[in-house]
Amino acid sequence: MNKNYIIIYGGSSLISKELLKILSKDFDKFIIFCRNKNIVHQYILELKLENLEIKILEADLLDLESNISFIEKLENNILGLIWVAGFTGNPDVEYLDPNKCETNLRINFINPVLLINRILPKMKTGNKSFLAVLTSVAGLRGRSKRLFYSSAKSGLINYLSGLRQKFSKEKINVITVIPGYMNTKPFNIKAPSFLISSPEKSARIIYDAIKKEKEIVYINFFWKIIMFCINLIPEKIYKKFNF
Repeated sequence: MNKNYIIIYGGSSLISKELLKILSKDFDKFIIFCRNKNIVHQYILELKLENLEIKILEADLLDLESNISFIEKLENNILGLIWVAGFTGNPDVEYLDPNKCETNLRINFINPVLLINRILPKMKTGNKSFLAVLTSVAGLRGRSKRLFYSSAKSGLINYLSGLRQKFSKEKINVITVIPGYMNTKPFNIKAPSFLISSPEKSARIIYDAIKKEKEIVYINFFWKIIMFCINLIPEKIYKKFNF
């Protein structure tokens, strides 16, 4: 087993559970940031991973000071960081409420950037070090029904592209993970089943991207085709759509 450790940010999610399950084959030291310790404790027991060295840190992503306080105490032998935390929000409410708009931007862009910037100096440089961040297909072009969410994810995608350049010599592999619809709880999106990915599939693809040192990976290949076509639509036509 590797003496270095992996951080999972957004540990209360089903994807994080599946990631821990698959990553435990290669690593035995983890730090999991989450909103709810009980959820993480429960799935560790369910997966029978009590033998691993897992530290659980409970902090709300909006509480920047608490997160920074935890990060400052981390040891400088982080091998990998997987960022899963995110929040779609309610665009109709956000458009009218600046506080809710700010919440969406902070959860999906501002605070992830500020916290990742704090963690990167503590990461080991060299082969096999990695940063993997879940973004969204919504960030590949603006959407009226996900106005602030898509704006935040677009910023995150471009941030990761810049990091990939910045840390190329240090050999920290920066992976932009682009999911489409995710079958997580609660899930109330009506869409064809082939456009929806499970937490299990998502974790496998992220794990494969880490092992093969990929840089940009779609959770569902159909979305790569769809977004390629959408980005070909001229703005004069695209602005008439409502999605």
